[in-house]
Amino acid sequence: MEPHNQDQHKIPQVYLKKFGYLNDNNQWKVSVLSRTEDFSREKSIGSFTIEANVFDIDSDDPRIVRMFERLNGDLENQYNSIIKDLDDSGTLSDNSYAYLLQLIGNLIVRSDYWKETVSDILNTDAKETFLNIIIGHHCKNKEEFIDLKNQPFFRLLADSNVPEVINRVLLYFLDHLMVRLWEFEIIIVKAQEGKSWWTSTNPIVVHNRTDKFEIMAKDSELYFPLSPQYLAYLHFPGSADKENNLRKLGPNQIHEADDELNSRIQQLILKNPAEFVICAGRVRIRNGEFIN
Repeated sequence: MEPHNQDQHKIPQVYLKKFGYLNDNNQWKVSVLSRTEDFSREKSIGSFTIEANVFDIDSDDPRIVRMFERLNGDLENQYNSIIKDLDDSGTLSDNSYAYLLQLIGNLIVRSDYWKETVSDILNTDAKETFLNIIIGHHCKNKEEFIDLKNQPFFRLLADSNVPEVINRVLLYFLDHLMVRLWEFEIIIVKAQEGKSWWTSTNPIVVHNRTDKFEIMAKDSELYFPLSPQYLAYLHFPGSADKENNLRKLGPNQIHEADDELNSRIQQLILKNPAEFVICAGRVRIRNGEFIN
């Protein structure tokens, strides 16, 4: 029997530990910077980004209530094997590639930024158009798509208050993202010595790069600090846009960053909308300056 109230992590502990450290009391901590402060704070990994029942789904069926959180746990369990794969072989195996794509989609929909973005869309006249986009690929033909808005599950999402259905919608959104992401290539960029990647509470940097009402278009790019050492860069190989030299690198392999690339990517991470930037290791900052 699952507890009525369950602490659920928006950012996985197993991921945070790669960026964290053990303090003098043998407790796992992480150094973070709030967007509204000019000094760093020390947060306990065990309680950082925790919220009770944040991924619960409003349902009378107990099998459905914790579906989102069980998915989170299943994907988190594969994280260390992805890192080990890179450490041991220097490449992403087919298995690690598949799990990494799923983990990236999962971390997108778990973030406060994307939850708020989707909630905002659902509170506009574009609600049903958005739902059509993220669900419509399941339809077998044009007739099913035309009738989609009349289906009971669609009406539940469209007619309920947003807070009551947001987690259901996020799972459909994840499904929609995965349809796109399965077509993307992954390139691993290794940080320079002494210049570890940082991350944030919105760990996936998404450059949507489209003027249309579309998410994850072919020109889109994603950056994911997989650990302080490794960063995953994703792009669609058939895109006509070749401005980013990363697109020319071989997929599923590790490539060393140079000064320019390391700096450019770190800036993208720091500018990505998020409540907290998460440093690599024990870092102390005051008035915007590093201190010993």
